[in-house]
Amino acid sequence: MTKTTALLIAFFAMPFFLFAQKPLLHLKYEQNYTPTYYEIIEMFKLLDSEYDNAKLIENGLTDAGKPLHTFIINSEAEFSPDKIKAQGKTVLLINNGIHAGEPCGIDASLEFADNILRNHNNMADLLENTVIVIIPAYSIGGLLQRSAYNRSGQTTPYETGFRGNAGNLDLNRDFVKCDSENAKSFNRIFSQWDPDVFLDTHTTNGSEHQYSVTLIAPSPDMFPPSQEKFIRNKLLPGLYENMKKGDYELIPYVSWMYPDPKMGIKMTQESARYSSGYAALFNSYGMMTENHVYKNYADRVKSCYQFIEVLARFTSAHSKEIIESRKTGIAESVEAKTHNINFELDTTKFETIEFKGYEVDREQISPVTGLPRFGYDKSKPYTANIKYFTQYKATEEIKVPEFYILPQAWSRVIQLLELNEIEFSRLPTDTTLEVEVYYIEEYSDAERLNNGHYFHHKVTTRSETQEINYYAGDLVIPVRQKKIKYLLELLEPKARDSFFRWNFFDQILDTREYFSSYGFEENAMKYLKEHPELKEKLENKRASDPEFAQNHRAQLGFIYNNSEWAEETYKRYPVARIYK
Repeated sequence: MTKTTALLIAFFAMPFFLFAQKPLLHLKYEQNYTPTYYEIIEMFKLLDSEYDNAKLIENGLTDAGKPLHTFIINSEAEFSPDKIKAQGKTVLLINNGIHAGEPCGIDASLEFADNILRNHNNMADLLENTVIVIIPAYSIGGLLQRSAYNRSGQTTPYETGFRGNAGNLDLNRDFVKCDSENAKSFNRIFSQWDPDVFLDTHTTNGSEHQYSVTLIAPSPDMFPPSQEKFIRNKLLPGLYENMKKGDYELIPYVSWMYPDPKMGIKMTQESARYSSGYAALFNSYGMMTENHVYKNYADRVKSCYQFIEVLARFTSAHSKEIIESRKTGIAESVEAKTHNINFELDTTKFETIEFKGYEVDREQISPVTGLPRFGYDKSKPYTANIKYFTQYKATEEIKVPEFYILPQAWSRVIQLLELNEIEFSRLPTDTTLEVEVYYIEEYSDAERLNNGHYFHHKVTTRSETQEINYYAGDLVIPVRQKKIKYLLELLEPKARDSFFRWNFFDQILDTREYFSSYGFEENAMKYLKEHPELKEKLENKRASDPEFAQNHRAQLGFIYNNSEWAEETYKRYPVARIYK
C-alpha cells in the first residue's frame, strides 16, 4: 500500500460530520417567523437522517397526546445515557418551548444542532468531551395553539404558541408536582441523563434595557460549598466573559427590587417548581436564558444561540472539573448534618456591575389612554454601575434524618419517587416503629389557584415521638443517598415546594370521626367523672370565657378534643423520620 493510498483510506474513514457542509435547515427568524410544532420535528428528523452521530428519540407522552422528543448529538453513533456517562463525558441538556410563546430557544437550538453537526467553525470539537441533548419542544399543546394574539406584549415573531399547555398548566411551575404528562416524561429524561449542566430557554417582558439576552443563573447558595465556589468563581465569570467576546453581551436577569434598576437588582433564586430549581435538587448546574421581548426576533434568536454555544464550549472545556465538582457536591450533601429549607436575600452584601439601561420616565403619557404611565425614555440610554445582590441567607434549617417512613397509601408520592429513581425498600412484615412525626399546627392557603392548586403558605409544625404501626409494603427511604436534596426538599413539609405545600397530603387536614351534640352527652359525662383534671380545665375555661360558657357544642368540643376521642392522625404529617 502506498502512502497516498493509506492517506486516502484514512481520509474517507473519518467521520462525515468533521467536514463542514452547507446548512440543512432553512430557518426564517430573520423574516419574523418561528416554525410550527410539525416543522420543528421534521427539521430534527432531517438532521437525524443525515448524520449518524445524531438521533431523535421519543421519551413518553405529553398532555397533548404527542411524544416528548430528545435530540441527541454525540461524537459517535452512541446514544445510551449510561454508556456515554461511563465514557466520562459531560451531559448538557437544553429545554425549549416550555412557554410556547417564547420560541427563541427553539430556533436557536435548531441552528446550533445544524451547525455543530456540519462542523461549522470546528464546532464538532465540543463533542469530544460533551454530549448535547436537546428537547426540541416541551409544551407541545401550547405550540399547537398558535396565534398572532397569544403574547400581548410582543410584536415578534408574528405567530407564537400559547403560554399554557394542553391541560392549561404553566409547565414551568410543574416540575416537582408533575400534574402534567409533560413533567412526568421530563422527570424520566432527567433521571436517565442526569445532566451536569441544564439550560431552559425563555423570553421575558420585564424592565426595558439595552440587552437582548439575560441570565437566571444557578443560585450558589442552594448548592453545597464546593459547588457554590465553582459557580461563583468559574461558571458565572466564564459565561459572562465569553459572552462579551461575541455580538451580544450578557446581563443578569433584571429581578426587581426597585422600580428603577439603577437602584439595584438581585440574583433570582428559583425553587424546585421551576426547571432550574428542579435541576439544583440533583446538584446539576441549571439555568435559564431570558431573551428580551422588546428586541426584534432575529436578535433574540441570535443572542440565545450565542449563549448556547458559549455554554456548550464552557461545558466541554471544563468537562472534568464540572463532573468532579458535582461528585464532591453530592458527597457534601449526603454527609451534611443539616439542610437549609428557606432563604431570604441578604441586602447587606452586594457586588457592583455595569448596567446599560434607559432612563425611567414616570411622566410618560400613554398614547392609548392619554393618561400618565410608568415607562422608559429610549432616547436616554445610560451606562451605570449598579448594585447586584447575589447572596441569600438561610432562614430555616432542618436536621437531616437517616430514614423517612412513608405508608404505601400515598401512591401518588411513591409514583414520583419512582419516576426520579429514588432508592427505597419496603417493610417485609407488619411492625411497630418508634418515629418522630410532625403535626401541622398552622398553614394558610393561597387566595387564588396557583397552577391548579391552593398552595399552602406559612406552614408551622411541632414534633412528637410516637410508636406507630406500619405494615408490609410501607416504604423505608434511606435519606443519605445520591438524590438526598430531592428527598429533603419534597418530603420536609416546610420546604419551599414540598409535596405538602402542593396539596399532596391534604387528606390529613380534616377529620373523619366526629361527635353529635346529643349522642356524645353520656360519654362526655362519664369521661369527666373519670378525668377530674379535664373537668377542672373545663370549668376554668367557662369562668374565663363567657361566650364559651353559653355555647353547648363548644363545651362538648372542648371535651372531645382533649380526650382520646380526638383523632391522633388529624394534622399528623404521614412522612415519619428516624434519626438513629
